[in-house]
Amino acid sequence: MEVVYFVLIFFAISVNSVAIHGPMLTRYNPCSLGVLYFDKLTNISWQGTINFSLYPNITDANIEITFDKPIRIFGASNNSTVYARNNWHSFLFKPRGVLPPRYFFYIAVIGDVSNVPNVVTVKLNNYTLCNPAVKNELNIQSYNATQPDDKYYRQVCGRRALHNAELSSIKTDAKAGDWPWHVAVLIRENISIYARYQCGGNIISRTAVLTAAHCLFYNSLPIHISRLLIEAGVDNLKLFNQPGRQLLNAVDVIVNPAYKSDESTADLAVIRVNAFRYTDYVQPICLWGPSYDKSNLYGQMAVVVGFGTTEENQLSDTLRSTYTVVQNDTTCISYSPQLYTSLLNEFTFCAGLDPNAGTSPLQGDSGGGLSISTVQPDHKVSWFLRGVLSKCGISNGETICNPKYYVIYTDVGPHYGWIYHHAGLNYISNIVY
Repeated sequence: MEVVYFVLIFFAISVNSVAIHGPMLTRYNPCSLGVLYFDKLTNISWQGTINFSLYPNITDANIEITFDKPIRIFGASNNSTVYARNNWHSFLFKPRGVLPPRYFFYIAVIGDVSNVPNVVTVKLNNYTLCNPAVKNELNIQSYNATQPDDKYYRQVCGRRALHNAELSSIKTDAKAGDWPWHVAVLIRENISIYARYQCGGNIISRTAVLTAAHCLFYNSLPIHISRLLIEAGVDNLKLFNQPGRQLLNAVDVIVNPAYKSDESTADLAVIRVNAFRYTDYVQPICLWGPSYDKSNLYGQMAVVVGFGTTEENQLSDTLRSTYTVVQNDTTCISYSPQLYTSLLNEFTFCAGLDPNAGTSPLQGDSGGGLSISTVQPDHKVSWFLRGVLSKCGISNGETICNPKYYVIYTDVGPHYGWIYHHAGLNYISNIVY
C-alpha cells in the first residue's frame, strides 16, 4: 500500500478504516421516509422523530402511525394529545401549538424485544406516506427507469433495497447492501493473481467509479491499468463467496487534469469498468452539483464508510460506517493552522467530529465518499456523494492517520461537469418525483 506523508502536514495517502468510538446507533426509517424515523435507545425502547421542517407550510398536523405489534407510548413533545387505537397497534398524534422543526415521541415494544417496531402505515393529515403498497414498490427493479425508447440506461440513484434502507446501524460493521455504492479499489500483484486493497471508491454509473487520484499512483508513477480491480457488493474483503460480490477489471482511468499530489483541490479520478449489474448489493450514488458554494454544508451530518484497519490498528478487511460532521473552514484552521490553511479553499472542505471523539477515517479510507441523505419530493431519502476523502492528519513522529484531526475532502460539486462527462452519464435531474 502506498503511504506518502510528512510530519504535521496532510498528504496524499492511500487510505484503511474508520475509527469508531462509542455505542452502535441503530435507526429505523419506515418506507425509507425522511420525515419519520426511530432511533434505538434500549432493547425495548425507541425515540421517534417527525421532521416537520420538511413541511414549512403546515401549521397543524395529525400523524397516524400503525405498527405490526402492540406499542406503548411513554412520552411526546409539545404537550401532544395521543390517541391509542386497535389494541395499541395504531396511534394518532396531535401536537399542540406551533409545530417544532422536530417532534419527538418515545415508544416501548411489547413482547419480543428482539424485533424492530415495524411500521405498517404512516399518514400525515390523511395523506398516506407509507403502507404495504409503497413498500412493495421500493425494490431494485423499480429503480431501473429505462424506457423502451431511451438511448441511455437510466437508474434511480442513491436508493437502497428496502431492508437496507429501512433499518441500518451506524458506528459499527456494515452489512453488504447497506452502502451499495461503496467499492474497494484493488491492486493486482505483478506476478500473481493476488490483489491487495488500496482505496475506497464510489459507484456513480454502470461503468464508472469515482475515487481519489492519489490512490492510482505509486512513487509518483501511475499504476498500470492492468493491475486495477474493483470489488463491489461485499462487506468483507476476505470472504469470496458473498452473494452480491462483483469483481471487475478496470478498462480506463481518467485522472483530473488539475490534480497535484500535494493538494486536495482536484484529487479525483474516474475508473471505467465494463458494467456493473445493479442488484440489492450494488447501486449507484447520486452526485451533488453543480455547486460552487459549500457554506450550506457547514454543520451537516454525513456518513463515511471504509474497509481496513480499526482504531486499534488491526487489519479487519470489514466495511464499517460512522457519522461525521462537515466543519466550517475556520474551525479546522483554528485547530491547526499549519495543517489546514494551505489545503482549504473553494474546492475542498474539512469534516470530523469533536477531536476528542476519536471517530474518524483512518489509513485506507482514501477515495471513499462523504455521503449526505436528502429527502426528495416523493418523501423518500436519496443519498448524494458530496466529497471524496483526500488527506488525513498525521501527528508529529507518527506514520498513520490520527483520528483526533479533521480530514480533508475534495468537493465533488465544482467538478460535477467533469465527473458526469467521464462517467458516461446523460445529464438529467437527480430529483425523484
